[in-house]
Amino acid sequence: MILYIFIDGIGFGENNPEINPFTKFAKSFFLPLGGKEVNKQSKYNDSIYLKTDASMGIKGLPQSATGQTSLWTGINAPSILNRHVSGFPSFTLKKIIKEYSIIKVFQDYGKQAVFLNCYSPLYLENLKKNTRYLSASTLVQMASGNPLKTLDDLQNGKGLFMDITHELFRDFAKTFLPEDHELLKLRDPYEMGKLAVRIARESDLSLYEYFLTDKVGHAMDWGQAEKIIHNVESFIDGILDELNPDSEQLIITSDHGNLENLSSKVHTQNPVPTFLYGNLTTNLQDKIQKLADIPIAIYEAVGIDLKPSYEKVED
Repeated sequence: MILYIFIDGIGFGENNPEINPFTKFAKSFFLPLGGKEVNKQSKYNDSIYLKTDASMGIKGLPQSATGQTSLWTGINAPSILNRHVSGFPSFTLKKIIKEYSIIKVFQDYGKQAVFLNCYSPLYLENLKKNTRYLSASTLVQMASGNPLKTLDDLQNGKGLFMDITHELFRDFAKTFLPEDHELLKLRDPYEMGKLAVRIARESDLSLYEYFLTDKVGHAMDWGQAEKIIHNVESFIDGILDELNPDSEQLIITSDHGNLENLSSKVHTQNPVPTFLYGNLTTNLQDKIQKLADIPIAIYEAVGIDLKPSYEKVED
C-alpha cells in the first residue's frame, strides 16, 4: 500500500522565524522546512526528507499546473512547454494527464488506485457546466474513468475533505445540509490521519491533496499559517502512528515553495520536500531528484514497466 500526499506550496526555507512560519510554529513534520531537525525520538527520525527540484530545468518561479502534472504523471511538464504554467492545466497538460495519470497507469497494470478527496454537490454540479477550471488532481482521477468521491463517501468513511478538519467545509455546507448533520462536526486531524491510512489499505495506491498551505502563503497570513501547520502536522502524526512501515509506504511532496517565506506572496524557487516513510523508502530515495521522478520511482518499486514520454510542444 502506498499513500501519496500532495501538499501545495511548501518548500525548504531558512531558519528565520521572522519570515518562515515553519521555523516559528512547526513541532514535527514541518521542522526541516524551517531549518530545524526532527525529534530524534520520533518516527520522523526513521524517515527521509529529499530536497526535490521543482524548477526541473526551466527558469522562472515553479507553478502549480506544471508542477502538479509532473508529480502525478512522471512527465517533466515545464520542459515539455518550456515554461511554468500557473493555476489550472492547459490543453497540453490535460492531454498529458489523460494519458499518464498515475491512477490510470496503476489501473492499466491491474492495480487498484484512488483519489481520496471528496467533492461537494455544488462542485460536481458546476463541473457539468464548466470543465475549463479543473485542477490537476481532479483530472488525474477523471482520467481513470472512475467517478469522483462524493459526500456519501465522506460520510461513510471512504474519503477525506480537502481541509482535513471540516472547518471550511462546515462554512459552506450549511447551505445544503441540516445544521445537526454529522458532516458539519469538526474532525480531529490526528484521527483523520489514521483514517486516511485505513482507507488507503483498500487500494495499492491512494492520493490525497491539501492546498490551503498555498492559499495561506499567498495571503501572507501568520494566524492561518499557525493553524494549518498544526492541523497538517497532527494529520501526518496520525498517519505515521497508524501506518506499518514494514509493509506500507507514505510519500509526501509539493509542487513549489511558498509558505516557507511569508515576507512575499509569490512562490519561491526553494527545493520542495519529498518525504519518505515505509517499506519502499530504500527503493525510492536514490531515484528522486526532481518532481517528475516520483511516479517513475513508484512504478519501478511496484513492478510497473513504464517510462512516460511526451514530445515538446508550443502551448
